[in-house]
Amino acid sequence: MFQSVRHWWHEGSGGRLARLFAFEFTVVVAGVLTAQALANWVSDRSERGAVRAENERIRYEIGRARQNARVWIAAAPCLKGRVEGIVRKASSEESLSPDELKFPEVIGYTVGPISPDIDRAFRHQFPVAIVDTYGSTSSSSTMIVETYRNIRRDWDRFALMDPDLGPSSATDRATVRDIGVQIRSQLGRLQAQAQSIEQSAARLGIDPLTSGAAVGNAAPIVECSEIWSTGRIWREG
Repeated sequence: MFQSVRHWWHEGSGGRLARLFAFEFTVVVAGVLTAQALANWVSDRSERGAVRAENERIRYEIGRARQNARVWIAAAPCLKGRVEGIVRKASSEESLSPDELKFPEVIGYTVGPISPDIDRAFRHQFPVAIVDTYGSTSSSSTMIVETYRNIRRDWDRFALMDPDLGPSSATDRATVRDIGVQIRSQLGRLQAQAQSIEQSAARLGIDPLTSGAAVGNAAPIVECSEIWSTGRIWREG
C-alpha cells in the first residue's frame, strides 16, 4: 500500500493536489484576516468618531456651565448678605418684609458624565488630567443644582416670620436663625463649586458659552440690587 501511495505522489497527482490545497487554504486564511482587519478598522473609526462627538458634547456643556458659574459667583455673596440680614432680624424683635421672604429665580446647567458605553475608549484617547477635569466639572455642576434646590426649599421656612401669618414666637425666630445659618453655609459651598468650574474651564481653554435659548444669554449681575429689583440672579447679556 505504501508503494502505491509513493507511486501516486511521484506521478505528480499528489503534488498538484497538495499545492492546490495549500493555495486555497492560503486564500481562505488571507480572506478571513483581511475581513477581520477591515472590521477592526471600521470599528476603530466608528469608536473614534463616537469619542470625538462625546468630547465635543462635554466641552459645549462645560462652556454653558462656566457661563452659569459666573452668574452664581456674582450672585452668591448677595444672597448671603440677604440671609445674614434675615438672621439678624430673627435675633431681634424686627419683622421681615415681604421682599425679604421672596427667593429669586435661579438657573443651573449640568455637565453630563462621560458615556459609560465609550468610557474606556475615551480614557485611552485623552490624558488622565483632562478626563479627571471633565469628571470634577460634571460633579460640581450637579452639586450646584442640588444645593440651590435645597436652599430654595429651606428659604420657604423663613415664612415663620411672615407678619401676614401673625406674630412670630421665640421658637419661630430660633428656627429662622438656624435655617439662615445653614443656608449661608450652603451658599458658601455653592460658590466654591462655581469657582471650581470657572477655574477648570479656564485650564481647559473653554470660554463661557451663551445661546439664544431661554436664559441662554444670562450674564452676571453687577449690583446686588439687580437681584431684588428683577427677581432673578442674572441680567440679560
